[in-house]
Amino acid sequence: MTLALNEISPQVRAMGSSLQSHLARRDEAKATLLALLKEYSTAYSALNDRVVRAAQVQQQQRFDWVGAAPTNEPLAEAISLPASVKTITVIASDGSQILPDQHAITLYYLINVGSIVYQHGSGLKPITHNPKPVLCYEPDDVLDDQGRVISTGEVNVRRDLAELQVLADLAPQYIKPDGEPVITLMDGQLNLRVIDLSYQRQQECQRAYIKMLNQLRDSGALMAAYIDRPRSTFVISLMQLASLDIKAINESSLRHNPFRHLTDIDIFQFLGPGERSAMFSLKAKGMDSYSQARQATHFFYLNVSPSLNLPILARVEVPAWLVTHSSLIDTLHATLVRQARLAGNYPYVLARAHELAIISPEERQAVEMMLAVEMRRQGILPHLSAKQSNKNLLTGRESFRL
Repeated sequence: MTLALNEISPQVRAMGSSLQSHLARRDEAKATLLALLKEYSTAYSALNDRVVRAAQVQQQQRFDWVGAAPTNEPLAEAISLPASVKTITVIASDGSQILPDQHAITLYYLINVGSIVYQHGSGLKPITHNPKPVLCYEPDDVLDDQGRVISTGEVNVRRDLAELQVLADLAPQYIKPDGEPVITLMDGQLNLRVIDLSYQRQQECQRAYIKMLNQLRDSGALMAAYIDRPRSTFVISLMQLASLDIKAINESSLRHNPFRHLTDIDIFQFLGPGERSAMFSLKAKGMDSYSQARQATHFFYLNVSPSLNLPILARVEVPAWLVTHSSLIDTLHATLVRQARLAGNYPYVLARAHELAIISPEERQAVEMMLAVEMRRQGILPHLSAKQSNKNLLTGRESFRL
């Protein structure tokens, strides 16, 4: 054993004391935030003026302010759980990957996507779909324009595109003439995270992603993204603006958020079982292409717990076009709670899609074994890097014989 646990033990005790000491300060900050939420609950114009001011400061100073803006729902309101639609189809997808590793026997990456269709009220068993896994190994696949191994961010973007492609392909197959709702659901944020890519790649990937979002909308399917235990501070950033005189909103005040030790879910602990918060719009740089397609991100917080004493909050993101249809938002609200009650306070379809997508250590080893066998068949000697070989020896990791 190389980790000196006896040295960590007193630090753990100090951490416990620190956590306890922070509780009082957190409670005080939460009370301030709740008071602001109530005071500005319907002050949409005043809040929007402050958001515009923050955006102007961001543009002038090249400072990235990210926050929320109100829509047309009172900020301090808890919206009750609507009645469930008797028959509804929910489709979810999730993906996983094996990342390229310069210490492995060869450079490659693999993307695996799992999806499931759950037809509430039909009496049918859930239908699982596993598109063919994609193994990428050509130099143009695994190397960038400079000859470097592609980044984790690049592979993640390609996985996200594959996940959305599955939803875009499946949803039209379940649209019915009687108008029965179809909800497509993905894990994580709605907009594509492209910050790790070059500008040109960002534009290419966003265009492809938005095209698929448009296909889903045009098919008649609803679209939502689900984030469990979110760490976002979008509403807190909005409340910080509310606490400032509009003339005091500048780069310095935006950079020093006095509520930074809290998250949005600290504010919305007042949501009862099945209740959701008001709808907010997300304000951030790089959203122009989404806005032009009416796909800009909006969100609400949702308590999926049936318990009065233990709220379990998620952030649900939806595209702008869906926000204008209040009945569809009600349908989504009710269905997400219904799904969460099936599987331990987390949507059943997302849990199952993850199970279908995940690549186990044994499966990864099997892939590498197949690669090693094929390399030998082609007269190529497979071998790990010296660093990886040493790691395997030190950790006692079992490995197939190369």
